[in-house]
Amino acid sequence: MAELNDAALLLRRIPYSETSLICHFLTEKHGRIVLMARGARRAKSAFRASLAPLHELQLSWKEGRSDMGTLLDAQRHQPLLSEAKSLSGLEILALVSRLYQDGDPEGYLQTRYALDLIEAREETEGTHAACWYLLHAAGWIGDLTHCWQCGKPIDGHENMYWHQSLLRCAACGAGEPVVPGLRKSIDGVMQQATVHLTRRDAASWQHMIELVLKEHGVRFTANFS
Repeated sequence: MAELNDAALLLRRIPYSETSLICHFLTEKHGRIVLMARGARRAKSAFRASLAPLHELQLSWKEGRSDMGTLLDAQRHQPLLSEAKSLSGLEILALVSRLYQDGDPEGYLQTRYALDLIEAREETEGTHAACWYLLHAAGWIGDLTHCWQCGKPIDGHENMYWHQSLLRCAACGAGEPVVPGLRKSIDGVMQQATVHLTRRDAASWQHMIELVLKEHGVRFTANFS
């Protein structure tokens, strides 16, 4: 079979036998793929240094007869996050692994952008913004100017309400208040790296994110504090 090449991000490494790894990647043009890295666990394998998360990778591989191909080469380029942000980045990769399954055609560009949000912001704001962006890209949440249940546009001065994993207008039923100030703060953090959250707003936003993930059966253990 023909050799394929693409930019990629490493999502998971699973030990296979005593010497090899099964690796899950998000690629720019081929979506999420699974490749066998033969001999990658050997001390002298070139894969040991190159197969690192949170780095831009350039892969070469051959497709297999099943869903798993064979990794031929992996070149590691610059890190995508500073060392201080690496834990947040790994947590985001864990979330991405749940959002994009094997064979999904998308995910690479969305993940790169989410990591950029983390790098440009303080840790709390960056983690919140990256999660929120990925949930929006996955179609699990909407924008903050419409009721997610009836679609009615909401004035920026009106209260809205959070029920389970939906942002609703007053006509669609009550829930936990999502006041205009909180919605403005969330929009501000998403758009600008210089906007900071109050502790109360950060806790409210975190709660909203957790409820969306719970609704979809995703357990996310990021440290938002």
